[in-house]
Amino acid sequence: SLALSFGERARGVYANALDARTLARAVEGAGLLVACCGGDQIIALQVALELRVPFIGVSPLRIEARSRALVAEQAWRAQVPVVLSAGAVPGIPGIAAELLVRQLPAIRQLRIASTGAWVETETARRDSQLATAALPGEDAGTGGLRRRIPELWRFAEPIGMRPVVPSSSADLDGFCESHCVETLSYLEPPRGVIGRSLGRLVSRQAEPGFALAAIASSAPEPGAKATVSIELYAPNALIAAAALIGALGVEILEGRAPAGLSTPREVLRPAVALLALEKRGVRVSAASS
Repeated sequence: SLALSFGERARGVYANALDARTLARAVEGAGLLVACCGGDQIIALQVALELRVPFIGVSPLRIEARSRALVAEQAWRAQVPVVLSAGAVPGIPGIAAELLVRQLPAIRQLRIASTGAWVETETARRDSQLATAALPGEDAGTGGLRRRIPELWRFAEPIGMRPVVPSSSADLDGFCESHCVETLSYLEPPRGVIGRSLGRLVSRQAEPGFALAAIASSAPEPGAKATVSIELYAPNALIAAAALIGALGVEILEGRAPAGLSTPREVLRPAVALLALEKRGVRVSAASS
């Protein structure tokens, strides 16, 4: 039904994300495969690599280091681009971080907060449970619990105040080490029944949209900027994700994306990504002091 609504520009085919045979029949000869099946993207990724079809994965789940190295090797051998963590979150946090690093080279602290990428579907709920099973760097002791005490973060209107806790975004893995950033923290509203109840206590309405804010600060030098920030707002996370995936797809189909394994921030220049977001109706504002 969705394909028919696009007329001649799209066609619908049967496929099963967990069945390599039906996927191979659907994907063979394609210019690009975008996997929107959550954490069940591994079979789709393997099919794409075997058929040498470029791949964009929208899952927020991490691939463990050994599997990631194997995927990188296979993508290089097949000479196709593979872009993982390409949604609203992860995906846009890394691009926002990259943008601020280019504006403020010596960053002491980088804080990124978002309203989160999760939408109420069975796939999102399953991925949410897997993603929150354990956060990197947290232990089960009191210290880990203290780190998860919510703080209040004011997002762009109409969202306003939201409670947020330390979380993780796969596209930020290794960012501090590769960009000489002293500390980086990523925050999202707490999930689950308690998180939703706390959100209702401090916000005017339930889920009015998607927002992400990034603030970078450094030791001020005479005449230099001390802080830079960027904030994005969209009516929902799917609009932001679709804009980013579309921009990545253009880079891949026009041959500008490198072969091998990448994240969105490694494929797209921040200015190109922001332009694509704005064209899809995402509101972007930046500030410095």
